[in-house]
Amino acid sequence: MKSYFSIIVFVAFVLIAGLSSVHSYQCTESAIVSDMNQALAQTLSRKTEGWITPDTIQDYREHLRITALRNHSFLYYAMDNHQGILCSKKMQWRSKAKSVAFQSYANCSMATIWGLSDQRMPIGILLLALLWGLFSLLYFKKNHDEMGDFGGLVYSESEQCFYNSHHENIVFTPMQMQLMQLFYAKANHQLTKQEICEALWPKKPDASATLYTLIKRLKPVIGAQANLKIETDRGHNYRLTTKR
Repeated sequence: MKSYFSIIVFVAFVLIAGLSSVHSYQCTESAIVSDMNQALAQTLSRKTEGWITPDTIQDYREHLRITALRNHSFLYYAMDNHQGILCSKKMQWRSKAKSVAFQSYANCSMATIWGLSDQRMPIGILLLALLWGLFSLLYFKKNHDEMGDFGGLVYSESEQCFYNSHHENIVFTPMQMQLMQLFYAKANHQLTKQEICEALWPKKPDASATLYTLIKRLKPVIGAQANLKIETDRGHNYRLTTKR
């Protein structure tokens, strides 16, 4: 599994959780407004006077279906400036002599509305994101330990490939890959010329020239990708070591 894939999945989970939470919040706002509309309509249908009394407010709150809203909603005359406050639509109370516009308002903070909203799904998705993040950390830690970091170059035996310190796949030719695998199989990262030739060209009587060319082309690749170099002991031993 690539690290960028893990990050993409984690971010996707978090975004979905965020969008789901916002959607639930907006649905709750709509439900609050709808509840205030019906409570106000019922209250005005029974009202016999054009002013607000304690009984009017009590009657209005009893008609609210959202129980928690009763402590946060109040009835008042319609106002033109009510920015930042949830409110019902304006409703007219009429008698033969006059007409009065009423409106109900909800004195709810964002935290209150969020608490009233159903956040089970967003929280569940967020927990999945956290579990995925934990799984990814454990996965990459385990694989990083198995890879054997040496000079900024890591080898994944399960994936049969090398990575640099940025977890980018390093492209080797098939012969270069086999030689690097031989180096990493040794605890001291040292090989004799005979070991290499027998492993890579078992049927070739003398592979000295081929080995020389292979080492020559491999050196700049590992030099550019990691803090490593290949040292030669008079053409008899080859050692993969860190740069000083």
